[in-house]
Amino acid sequence: MFFLGLSNVSQANNAYLLELQQQAQHLKLADQSLWKRLLHYQSDLSHFKNQSLITNTSFFFHPQGHQNPKVELFATLAQFFITTGKDKNSAQCRFPARFQWLSSQLNIDKKQLPHRHCHDLNKWLKDLAVENITLVFPVAYLNNPASMFGHSFLKLDRQSKVKGNQLLAWTINYAAKTDHERGLKFVVKGLFGGYQGQFSLAPYYVLLKEYLDLDNRDLWEYQLNFTPQETQRLLLHLWEMLPVGFDYYFINKNCSYQLLGLLEVARPQLNVTAQFLIDAIPADTVRALIQHQGLLKKVHYRSALSTKLSAKAALLTSFQQNTAKALALGEITLSHVDIKHQTPLKKAQILELAFDYLTYLNAKKIKYKQKIDGNLAYQLLAARSQLPLKTPEITIARPQKRPDEGHAGNRAHISTGYDGKSAFMEIAHRWAYHDLYDNADGFVKGAEVEFIKSALRYYPTKNQLKLEQLELINLTSLSNYHSFMKPFSWQVALGLQSIRFENQQRHLVGRLKIGGGISYYPSSNTLLSINILSSIFLSPKFRQFTAIGMGADLRLHYDPIPAWRIAFNANVLHYLQGRHTISYHYQLKQRLRLSKNQALTLDLNRKKEFSTPDFSAQLAWQFYF
Repeated sequence: MFFLGLSNVSQANNAYLLELQQQAQHLKLADQSLWKRLLHYQSDLSHFKNQSLITNTSFFFHPQGHQNPKVELFATLAQFFITTGKDKNSAQCRFPARFQWLSSQLNIDKKQLPHRHCHDLNKWLKDLAVENITLVFPVAYLNNPASMFGHSFLKLDRQSKVKGNQLLAWTINYAAKTDHERGLKFVVKGLFGGYQGQFSLAPYYVLLKEYLDLDNRDLWEYQLNFTPQETQRLLLHLWEMLPVGFDYYFINKNCSYQLLGLLEVARPQLNVTAQFLIDAIPADTVRALIQHQGLLKKVHYRSALSTKLSAKAALLTSFQQNTAKALALGEITLSHVDIKHQTPLKKAQILELAFDYLTYLNAKKIKYKQKIDGNLAYQLLAARSQLPLKTPEITIARPQKRPDEGHAGNRAHISTGYDGKSAFMEIAHRWAYHDLYDNADGFVKGAEVEFIKSALRYYPTKNQLKLEQLELINLTSLSNYHSFMKPFSWQVALGLQSIRFENQQRHLVGRLKIGGGISYYPSSNTLLSINILSSIFLSPKFRQFTAIGMGADLRLHYDPIPAWRIAFNANVLHYLQGRHTISYHYQLKQRLRLSKNQALTLDLNRKKEFSTPDFSAQLAWQFYF
């Protein structure tokens, strides 16, 4: 029996401490899941390993506390009897969630412990004034490598009796301390745990400004159905966690994973972190959490500044939109004839659109730390105030599906086909997480984010098994280009690809593809995209190991019904380095959704690479998990 006594307290208190430790031993409290969650022990599929994710030694009272939950529990009980030191540094005030749980499990007689006021903790709880917990999910943002899969944080909803609205509520965010590093170093350190992650608090209105206005990302708020006791335990544990850190990994031990750990302390029955040991894609973690019966109370959608701007612009003609845009850019003044000749209502709408567009432009300048001139904004507001009429209220339609209602992130397929010379069977897997042919419900329209996509082919007639593809990354952004908002489309892909050469043999080569252009959505079910494309191949099959080509890419997607997508893609590339040839690829692809996580695809191709042209076909069953 382990016993940790205290030399600076009475023999009677040592006796009571021994009694508590013996009771904890008998109840096997150190083996209970909540105790290990409070210490953030790494979990596997069935139980907890003896290793905490927390890197700060100050979080543990025993030198072996990060590896041995029993000695840490006994040491924690012993610390409750310490009489010296300030209140805020005492075990009761520094680790209130531990104290609350152990007190309830052991029915501790608090009269035998030194009395602690915990003034700082109680003031902090009072200032937060929390009534509910809300999980907030900003959708994916392709221009930031750390946010390609979305993000998640918690909002601490204020009590209704407290003055001020919910924009003044505090949020719980978990992020890596990167010191503003970017580029390859940022990616490598993020993948291999080179950063420290830490919880922090920030006002909700600050994050709304960042996500809605600066990054133009829609937000989804999922209010959770926690009891007051569960909410209290989450806050007490957050108090314990704010000073400590973790090793941060983009793929698994990221913002979403650590927030799940916090929520599991509040309600241990959730047990969701065990599902995300290998990867923790934010959308998947939200989906896994919301699936728990009775957890979701209500959902609220907040649209980004660019979404609102497009909705306001849609109420005006192209001429009026261009007038508002020219006004915001300072190309015309308020006395311009194009403004004077408008009706009072249209003039008011033009002024409001101009002000909102100027706000959009200024948000970009603020993001990149550029100076802004507030004089034009003041003039627009002053001119609008002179028109005493109300413009029609803008209603932003909430997307039909939430992010948690979309397909799962991992995808595999089983297929059969013909590659121009031989029949084959193929199995493929994609780690994450969405492409342009996947069901778009719950995802950003026109966005493609794929990581680690591989395919193995078996040729029965040759009895050969070959690696067909190993794509490391494939990113595509096809944003709608229209008269008012004119974002460019772009794409980039890097990996290994099997291509055919003159001897009719297929060989793996390294490939980097980069493209940019414009995309247009004539209707909600149609896409037209045109891009300039460059391709670089790396292989001993080319002179100087390199083949460089330039060309163009055309996409046309049409959905006859929501479950059926027909896509025609064509690209032509002229190779001038390594090989002097022209390659082309025409593709007709159809995808039929069978269910949220199942689909059939038919892929027909006419292709000329570095050989004679050939025809290929493939029929695949895809399933998501």
